[in-house]
Amino acid sequence: MKIGVLTSHSVYNFGANLQVYSTVGFLKNHGFEPIVINWIPEDLEARYDRTIPPQQAISHKMFIKNFLPCTDICRTESDIAQVIENHNIRGIIIGSDAVLRISTLVSRIHLRKKGIIIDPKPETDVLFPNPFWGSFIPYLKEKIPVVIMSASSQNTNFKYIRGNLKKRMNIFLNQFQSVTVRDDWTRRMIKYLTHGTIIPSITPDPVFAYNQNIKKQYSKEEILKKFDLPENYLLISLRSQNCVTKNWMDSFKLITEKNNLLCVVLPMPGGIKFDHPFSSVIGLPLSPDEWYGLIRYSSGFIGENMHPIVVALHNVVPFYSFDSYGIIRYKFFVNEKSSKIYDILSKAGFLKNRISVLGKAYKCPTPEEVFSQIKNFDFSKCHLFSINQQNSYNMMMKSITSLF
Repeated sequence: MKIGVLTSHSVYNFGANLQVYSTVGFLKNHGFEPIVINWIPEDLEARYDRTIPPQQAISHKMFIKNFLPCTDICRTESDIAQVIENHNIRGIIIGSDAVLRISTLVSRIHLRKKGIIIDPKPETDVLFPNPFWGSFIPYLKEKIPVVIMSASSQNTNFKYIRGNLKKRMNIFLNQFQSVTVRDDWTRRMIKYLTHGTIIPSITPDPVFAYNQNIKKQYSKEEILKKFDLPENYLLISLRSQNCVTKNWMDSFKLITEKNNLLCVVLPMPGGIKFDHPFSSVIGLPLSPDEWYGLIRYSSGFIGENMHPIVVALHNVVPFYSFDSYGIIRYKFFVNEKSSKIYDILSKAGFLKNRISVLGKAYKCPTPEEVFSQIKNFDFSKCHLFSINQQNSYNMMMKSITSLF
């Protein structure tokens, strides 16, 4: 049976590529024939092509070509319906990732000293309705099961969604045979939009089952040789200089050297955009599976994004998160519970391994404080959480595939 997967598969983002690869792996391992619905909004594609170095963009495209069975490119809802019919797809999984993220006009209006500022119109994938919300379903000639899996609304301030928009979202959500979400904030949003008629379960990101779903991976020896790394190395990966200063980095380097750890800079897809004193730097281009292996076999990870923390938790790797997710109120207060990293680490019992970098209240932890969380990491607690997440994932997938 062919199962379609509709998610953020094509963006130049390591975690986004790996979450759909994991889903494809699970379906293949359980006798299904997965095929990724190749919906690529032109405006989103253009933004990534502007902001990501060409050689890195090619690396993501090659990963998708080599590992993800995709349909022809779809630009519209009718395109999606057509490929579903052409491939005789008998069920659709929407997700995981931030497929329920929505940008409303109200949320884009900001009051500043110079007056009212309205953010530019965002890309198609965060405007309602879009295919992630099932806008293609009315175009289908034959009704098939469509489910939302481990979705995230990522910073959506859903209290701004009211009136007719809220009613329409409620109607769209009731099209699905099943809805599960990745975090409590998205669960609250679904409950709010549907007046409590849908209260979805919170289920893991597919990367929490990556080692189970993807059998062919780089070995530790291959990663160490390919990137000329020692047995013990610690990765640092930041978006900018906003989290820590160059002096902070200098001090942290001294601490790690005393502890016989090599600090290695791990780039974002857009490159390295912070000053540092480290001589060991992973260069671009870098494939998503290489990126995964670098984190999996490291002695620790320090960084901002969510999926590196998921990879670390899944592989019981010490970490510290400079969390840059969440809704900011009045430029000062941060609603930390809207952060997907906060949600994961609160469930895992590792909130001490995280600090929010948003808002004016941010106070940078000392290098000693960060290294202490790496050095004194609770491996047993992390291992138990990792097992529980994989078990929860398998239960979710068993429930979803029973609908097809």
